[in-house]
Amino acid sequence: MPNTKRKRINRLRFIINVFVKHGFGYIFSSTPLVKFKRFSENKVNRGQRLKNALEELGTTFIKMGQLLANRPDLVPEDIIAELKNLQENVKSFSFDEAKSILVRNGIFDKFEYIEKEPIATASIGQVHIGYIDGKKVAVKIRRPNVDNEVKTDIEILKRISAILDKYSPVKNIVSFSDIVNEVANVLLKEIDFRFEQNNIKKLRKALSTKEVIIPDVYDELCSEEVLVTSFVEASTLGTIEVEKIPLIERIKLGKKLVNLYLSQIFELGVFHADPHPGNILITDNHEIAFVDFGMVGYLSKQDRENLSNLLLGIVLNDKKRAIKAFKELGIIQKGIDANKFYNDIESIVNHYINQPISSIKVADVFNDVFKLTFKYKLKIPHQFVLFGRTLSLLENDIALLKVDLNILEAILPYVNRLVFKNRLSRLSIANLFNILSSYFSLLEFLPKKTETILEKLEEDELTVNIEIKNIDKILHQMERLANKVSLSVILLSVSIIIAGMTVGGLLSPALYKTILSAWYLWALRLGILILIVLIIIMLVMIIRKEK
Repeated sequence: MPNTKRKRINRLRFIINVFVKHGFGYIFSSTPLVKFKRFSENKVNRGQRLKNALEELGTTFIKMGQLLANRPDLVPEDIIAELKNLQENVKSFSFDEAKSILVRNGIFDKFEYIEKEPIATASIGQVHIGYIDGKKVAVKIRRPNVDNEVKTDIEILKRISAILDKYSPVKNIVSFSDIVNEVANVLLKEIDFRFEQNNIKKLRKALSTKEVIIPDVYDELCSEEVLVTSFVEASTLGTIEVEKIPLIERIKLGKKLVNLYLSQIFELGVFHADPHPGNILITDNHEIAFVDFGMVGYLSKQDRENLSNLLLGIVLNDKKRAIKAFKELGIIQKGIDANKFYNDIESIVNHYINQPISSIKVADVFNDVFKLTFKYKLKIPHQFVLFGRTLSLLENDIALLKVDLNILEAILPYVNRLVFKNRLSRLSIANLFNILSSYFSLLEFLPKKTETILEKLEEDELTVNIEIKNIDKILHQMERLANKVSLSVILLSVSIIIAGMTVGGLLSPALYKTILSAWYLWALRLGILILIVLIIIMLVMIIRKEK
């Protein structure tokens, strides 16, 4: 036990020193963790520095960076741009280690043969090709001890984040606990292959009527650290030579892929949430297959309608619909300046007013929404993030096919159909009965309430309280207006006096001689001086009140 504690302290010291080495010492400057750190100046931009630090710290931190690269509500835009370039420079572990894991799980003898060299390697595990009853299978094996490393790092990160949220000079800008909790929620599931096993089975069932290949699962061979599925003979979307596929076939392929995802999201409410080019396979017959089911999104019927209304509100210039969708999604929280927030939503909506839908990228729409939530420190529901990420990745996949397809144009029929269907479903007999019942209740009490109000009016007992919002602001504006009017009156008076004397002097030679007399000139100068002093006093008073 003491040895475990010492290892954790050493790991904590190493984590802090790496962040300090890459120029993030200021984060720890006001915390009790200051005793662990050493200072270093680093002139590289903060996004690149953070990327370098995460790569140096290994699996947990690389995964954390990759997850945060899709969370513009938690991380500033300039950092996200760098985190998207994070690389997993990991070596494969030996076949002997892979074999010992299969033996420990009691399944090594179930395979006729397993190829020693992995076909894919990542920080969490690697994939080998195996054979069962003459059939080729994919054997995904978790990296030795990676679960303990991840759990230890997450425990350390949770303690660090609690301290940073309390003492760090940037605690009002970034919620470290939110970031760590988000990462922990995803990463702890990713290192347990049983979650992916369950996701595959759910998607196979949901997409059973769709034209897509989902690998079959060998349940009896799966465990927390091993996942065995049927093998799909195909190339990844990122590696196929699209120019060799005829344009008409690419268009069909693109439309099929788009409709597959939109039907998952808007019709089924369960979707493959990691459609990057390495996880989309294309067979020789141009069939589509999905692999890697570590991320699967789930949307309730109400969530789907709210997200549909948000998209419709933004791209169709309907501010009220967009604001209502924000509220229904639970994004707008207490304590924010509602007027400013609504004005910012209106700015987003106005940005797309004159743009044809065919030119609007779904990634740009979600980036605008995520920037807004980051500005107001609002927390976006995890499923909403997966929704935005999935559509953005899908947009990139279509770009790789080099076809002219717009995701938003394809989405509109789905969202319109969904909203209409949901509204129609509310017109059931039971709902209509409830609505009629509410109106009957209102009619029952309305005469009595009306009679009470009329009686109070007759007896002069009715008091009406009127509250004017922002009364102080209105009074201040009225006071400013009064000051400006006063100043204008004084200036006008001066102008009239001077103009009158000048015109009078020109019209009357006698008066002109009087004006030229010494005593009259001094009187005129004194009068003008007094008026100037009054103007200065008035200006000073106005300036003070403005402040």
